[in-house]
Amino acid sequence: MEELKRIRLAKEAENPFYLNDPKLLEIYNKSLPPKESYYYFPKGEEIITIHHKKPIKSIRRVFYNIKYTDYENKMLNQLKEIIKSHSELTLPDFFLEYFILMFVYARGGDLDESYDLIVEYIKFSQKMFPFTTITPNSKIVEILNKGFIYIYGRDNRFRPIIICQAKIFEKYEKEYQTEELLQATSFMCQFLINNMLVPGQFETWNMLVNLKGVSVISLPDSLKKLIPALSKYFLCRLNKTFVIGLNFITRILYKIAVNFIDPVTASKIIVLDKKGDPKLFNFIRPDNIEEQFGGTAPNMPIEIKNGFFPPRMPSPNFIKDEENKNNILISEDEYIKRYKNGKIPEETVSPYIYNQIKKEEEEKIRAEEIKQREKVEEMNRIKREKEESIAKNLIIQKEKILREQKLIEAKKAQFNKVEKFVKYNWRFDEEIFNKKNYNLYHTKTKNIIKDINNFGRKKQTFTRKIFSLNS
Repeated sequence: MEELKRIRLAKEAENPFYLNDPKLLEIYNKSLPPKESYYYFPKGEEIITIHHKKPIKSIRRVFYNIKYTDYENKMLNQLKEIIKSHSELTLPDFFLEYFILMFVYARGGDLDESYDLIVEYIKFSQKMFPFTTITPNSKIVEILNKGFIYIYGRDNRFRPIIICQAKIFEKYEKEYQTEELLQATSFMCQFLINNMLVPGQFETWNMLVNLKGVSVISLPDSLKKLIPALSKYFLCRLNKTFVIGLNFITRILYKIAVNFIDPVTASKIIVLDKKGDPKLFNFIRPDNIEEQFGGTAPNMPIEIKNGFFPPRMPSPNFIKDEENKNNILISEDEYIKRYKNGKIPEETVSPYIYNQIKKEEEEKIRAEEIKQREKVEEMNRIKREKEESIAKNLIIQKEKILREQKLIEAKKAQFNKVEKFVKYNWRFDEEIFNKKNYNLYHTKTKNIIKDINNFGRKKQTFTRKIFSLNS
């Protein structure tokens, strides 16, 4: 996915420390999207809740590789024209259409403000990214392991949950500058985007803000600056914010204030009245929520080395028990079919399925190679047998000709004997050599000459065969 060219933490960092520690690597692998999450394809309002009277008030939850409304395409094209008119601005490679559309929504359809935010965002990203020096002792990891903000669990649609502990933040805020806190938190959010979401399927996260023991009026200044900054620079990433720990008076004040909050923002905030409030478990399984908030997952230990990063998943299960998975997930066969038909981009394909298909293709190639090798070996065997047969036949013919040659030589010797007899013992005396004997010797002589001629022809034919085989 193009957006990941911006940073790609686990790939771009020269030597991410958590990839060298077997225990941390196991934690990291469990934080990645589970296999079944790739079979989830949102539908209807899981993609966008359309506001027909004011389209810009629509809530879009999925931006990547999805069909946009006519209004969205219109606003997107207008913003692209504004960007084009500012020749001094060069957009980074990751500014694809879906990312630009996020700025339109972030600024409520005001295109000039959207452009200004793009310029501001580019400056922010150049300052904060990339993170190429993340080590166990780096300031970023040190801050994240304090436990004031961390990722723990997923909701019933595989969206990660960010926990913000205001009381712990208050404890440590004076140890770090606001910019250091912002960079650490930005690192965590970008890590989440790059490693824990699947573009085109689930692109947002949830926040659970614990305000217990902290007055809203006396919230740490750094926290007051941090939360708006994250909303500003990590656009359209928030699904729901659950707020727990508000005292009675603050809850009353919130109920009054919510009437003056933008409806889109207000729809994303859910105030929990008590620990274990059912409103929280409408979206999340209890085994993905810590006991301190009314769930069944173990509470995260505070101030433990590498206790909060990489993110931990308390359970491998995310879809609620009462939900029918068949209505939420497609089958593995259907997923593979979609991928092979080009409906699932290479950039977002399930690594589990990709590796499976790659392995099957490699096995298919190996089987084809073995088949071809066996075919070549069979052809060579047939050729070898043919050559051996020809050589054997030639030997047999040679032996036959040698035998015939000996026979002819014997007949030749006989002929010489007859000839000598005729030459030296010929008499026209009928008593010594009558006509009958003459005819007998003449016939024998002719037959011997004929055999010698036949042998010569056979020898020539054999010689031609040998010559043709050698050539």
